[in-house]
Amino acid sequence: MTTGRTEVRCRPTATQQLLLEACLAADADARAAWDAWRERVEIDRIDEESFRHLPLAFHRLKALAPPDPVLEIARGIYRRAWYQNQLLLHELADVLDVLAEHSIDALLLKGASIATRYYPTPATRPMGDLDVLVRHQEASRAVAILAQRGWVPVKNTSVDTLVRLAHGVSLRRGATNLDLHWNALWSKRTADADRQFWDAAQAIVHQGRPAWALSPSDEILHACMHGARKSQNAYSWQPVPLIRWATDAALVLRHGAVDWSRIDAMAGRYHARLQLLDAFRYLKGGLGLPIPGDLLATWADVRSGADRLHYELALARCAPCVFPALPRFRFWSSHRMKLYIEHGAERVDAMSIAERAAGFPAYVAAFVKVDLDTERLRALPGQLARKVIRRPWLLRP
Repeated sequence: MTTGRTEVRCRPTATQQLLLEACLAADADARAAWDAWRERVEIDRIDEESFRHLPLAFHRLKALAPPDPVLEIARGIYRRAWYQNQLLLHELADVLDVLAEHSIDALLLKGASIATRYYPTPATRPMGDLDVLVRHQEASRAVAILAQRGWVPVKNTSVDTLVRLAHGVSLRRGATNLDLHWNALWSKRTADADRQFWDAAQAIVHQGRPAWALSPSDEILHACMHGARKSQNAYSWQPVPLIRWATDAALVLRHGAVDWSRIDAMAGRYHARLQLLDAFRYLKGGLGLPIPGDLLATWADVRSGADRLHYELALARCAPCVFPALPRFRFWSSHRMKLYIEHGAERVDAMSIAERAAGFPAYVAAFVKVDLDTERLRALPGQLARKVIRRPWLLRP
């Protein structure tokens, strides 16, 4: 890979770009982008990411564009988003109360924070679930406490195993999904990984309850690292470009005081400078946001092996194959990334192949057991078969 390249891999499609401009551009440009977008799409066949932008598009265009059938559909989606978000925020209030009763700090992540702090109204940023971060040392206790209130882990894998190997756990109560995190990002899963996030966190009041939120700089970093990628994890790819991260970052940047030197330092800590270079190049060139050019120039000169590996894990292209939805595992790359995170770039770069490979079999076994939700390797074939049966689209050519 050539780090000085100007290619942007996280760029939205041309049609998605028009919708983003309709949501974020100046009035005249927003109106023109909306008209062009309507001409291109069949409203009942748009991708999920575009669908989730319709409430914001309605809020933005209702005073700029004349009534039309597509805008009326967007109005209905806005109203549905308001209702669904209210249900989620009601559940979130209970989660905050429960954790506060047991002196566990709760930091809001993603939609739960951004929708209520940076968007015009919470309804303009639809949420599908809730994301809350607790301190790593409180993770097992938080899961146990929430279980007493009816929040059941989706996986059967023990919580202690998940805390050791994953960055969070999905809990479910009724129709609501809560992702309880002990690490803010999938790429760094260690006990001290989030110390700097917590040190800079802002105390907020959410629905009359005390809580925590990331600083604006960290909110942008988190949105871009979490969303500006083609791969979801070590083996799956997005079918269409994600674009929520760009809207989130744009609205935080417009309303929050951003410390670019902190973003630079945190990007280095997470080996994410090349991934963020890709994201920030789009934000600057595609959305006209005021990203410092000298920061981009500095990141373009990065030669770190850890940053290059993180970039490829996040933004590697999915090579064509007969079954495009079928997982294609990249265990060796993700294992190397784990080594960089745990031991540091200088030490890992000096390791021999044998030293790097020493823990690889155990890593693969642990990853697969957690992903397929089983404690025993001999149960993996049955679990894999059941997963394919439940998701027949994985074998769709």
